[in-house]
Amino acid sequence: MDSINQTFSTIFFLIFLAFTGKTLSASDYAEILPATGFDFPVGTPNAEGYYKARGFWPNGHVGEDWNGKGGGNSDLGDPVYSIGEGIVVQSRDVRRGWGNVIIIRHVFIDKNGTTKLLDSLYAHLDSRNVVLNQIVKRGQKIGTIGNNRGMYLAHLHFETRKNLAIGMHRSSFSKTYSNYYSPTSFIRAHRQCPDSKKTFKVPINTFAPYPGAYPKDKKEPKSTNFAKAISGKTIDPIKTIFNKPPQKKSPRTVITKNGTKPSSQPKTKPPIAKKNIKEHPSKLDPQKKQLGLLARLRARYPSTRSGTGKVKRNRFSPRKKR
Repeated sequence: MDSINQTFSTIFFLIFLAFTGKTLSASDYAEILPATGFDFPVGTPNAEGYYKARGFWPNGHVGEDWNGKGGGNSDLGDPVYSIGEGIVVQSRDVRRGWGNVIIIRHVFIDKNGTTKLLDSLYAHLDSRNVVLNQIVKRGQKIGTIGNNRGMYLAHLHFETRKNLAIGMHRSSFSKTYSNYYSPTSFIRAHRQCPDSKKTFKVPINTFAPYPGAYPKDKKEPKSTNFAKAISGKTIDPIKTIFNKPPQKKSPRTVITKNGTKPSSQPKTKPPIAKKNIKEHPSKLDPQKKQLGLLARLRARYPSTRSGTGKVKRNRFSPRKKR
């Protein structure tokens, strides 16, 4: 079943690349050794001194929240470890509800000899000790437990993912076993993996752009310049692109008796322009004289009065109501 899910995940990733028009070059791959096995991210290797405050369930919470047994913020600043050998594919402050996030990509061989890929995510960190594209070892300290600037009580949010395209766009993917592993179940089933000295080529730039802060020593990818511009702001992307700011007009030149002097601000037309048109209509297009209401009625309904005072009407004239 896992091999089928991994196949579907790979197919979905290829479809994602096709629809987004994204291509992978030689610089979008890295060669790494497979993981020898996986441990828990806190209290390594067996999560000693920690408990799982919130577990994993499909279509709901797709990760696990790990807390120190002291409760509250007693675990603030405690070390967080990489669950296995891999390469860092994200290390930055995403802000919002995530805070500092690290994602490590692992390649491993299951008990059937099948080579598979896995992303492990560590969120709400207080600090990060690894950088993008850094190779990490199993049990290596990568950061410390945080509370996302006081948004939560200190804890580690931890996920294990099959789908390499999710990144920070979790809402765009189904929250099922087709995209995720149950973290504790996965670790317990893969404490030891078949060892191999052969390196494997792994894709590393597979995430769509997402707003957030980037390290000062790392340049932001060109594809995320707009995402950074709207980070933390309520901006409609469509309006931002098409509603360009008005261009400044060059100063008008006003002719005076003394000469020409450029004015600092553009001037509008004089308000008497319309009045002049009424007073002096164009001779080429003379206006027709409009008749008053009484004159129009008389022209439409001609009448002659006799000496008796009767009004002679034709048969199309309206009759008076009696």
